[in-house]
Amino acid sequence: MPRRRRNHILRIRILPFTLFILIIAIAVAAVFLLFNSGKLPGIGNADRTQVIKIGYSQYPYPPLHYYIGDELTGFDIELAQKAADIMRVKIEFVPIDWQKNTDTLVSGEVDMLWGGLERASLDENLAAFTKPYLRSDIILLMNEDRNYEKFEDLQGLSVCALNFTPAFHYLKVYDRDVIKSKRAFTPPDYQELMDSLSSGEFDCMITDTSFASFFRHANKSDTYRMSETLIGSNYAVAVRAGDTELLNRLQAALDELESDGSIEALKEKWIAD
Repeated sequence: MPRRRRNHILRIRILPFTLFILIIAIAVAAVFLLFNSGKLPGIGNADRTQVIKIGYSQYPYPPLHYYIGDELTGFDIELAQKAADIMRVKIEFVPIDWQKNTDTLVSGEVDMLWGGLERASLDENLAAFTKPYLRSDIILLMNEDRNYEKFEDLQGLSVCALNFTPAFHYLKVYDRDVIKSKRAFTPPDYQELMDSLSSGEFDCMITDTSFASFFRHANKSDTYRMSETLIGSNYAVAVRAGDTELLNRLQAALDELESDGSIEALKEKWIAD
């Protein structure tokens, strides 16, 4: 066979192998750049050095967030940390005046609002929400010798609620129109509220099932009973309206934590029956 013919055949055979090597090299380089830029599959433009600021009420709201000594802890705190691990971001918890939570979010002082937040409590033109991650219905908590099952049963009684929680909102609304209590009490500190109910100073507490379970467990007593659900309540996380990327990343993380059983495990840890 002529030399020119043999060289032509050799070049044809070598070309596919060279092309294969080139494709592998490009793929390896792409993966290297991807991992070193912090842009990982499934989390958009996540940056491992990015800090997400999470606003929570300055008042303790156990078992969602409260202090044990100097350590901030609770169901929401652990859940946020797990979500941050999946999103590959750092988080900073920022205590805020919960009455001004929308302003704090819109101004950019915080990136999220997290902690006993109902969708109906914020203007959806200013905030966007995840799907609910925790159901915690509004109920009545009382001594076992009491039998209150609806707001109308509380007329003329002394009623308390934990400050700046969904239950606090409902106490204000129903006390004006339905309960008309002789004294409504909303202490800034949950321990003060627990003591006031335990001492009999107040006839009943409006609260949610999460706090009621915490209260009964903390008092190590079965001498308190809960009413049936008065108002269904679901808690979600809020971000600024229009911050679609952050919302989607957070929701994907929460979905993963739901599917792998992590959220259920946290409920069993923090919210006793």
